[in-house]
Amino acid sequence: MRALLALALAATPMASNADAKKTLLFESAVYPWKIHYVTDRQRWVREDRYYTVEHGGRPLVLPKTLFGTVRDVDRFVAASGFASGETHVDSVLLVFEARRAKPDGFEQREFVAILARSGGARSSTVALYTLQGEPIGDVEAEPAP
Repeated sequence: MRALLALALAATPMASNADAKKTLLFESAVYPWKIHYVTDRQRWVREDRYYTVEHGGRPLVLPKTLFGTVRDVDRFVAASGFASGETHVDSVLLVFEARRAKPDGFEQREFVAILARSGGARSSTVALYTLQGEPIGDVEAEPAP
């Protein structure tokens, strides 16, 4: 009986993002950054809470090849912008969970904190840096859906 219930639940499609509640938390007046707090209810099972980031109206997605993770990163554990008078006004601070596949088949999970710096008000390029200021690489913001 339990196996049939598990099979039925597995075959049931999960709730779509239509059930997600998105709240704008930060919008830069100078650079094209927006940070949203998302509460995504997945049926009766759970409720996911995370941050999404947009640059120039397009979602910011960090490619898995850049950090050696098992999937692309588009959900963040923490995200914050800087006030207009601050040194890093063109940047946002991002924290995400990096999941890396180990040779024994298990996943190694760790939190990674980075700075994402805008290439400018009209640029779709985002430069990524460690918190010590070392360059990680550049990414292009995803095209708008």
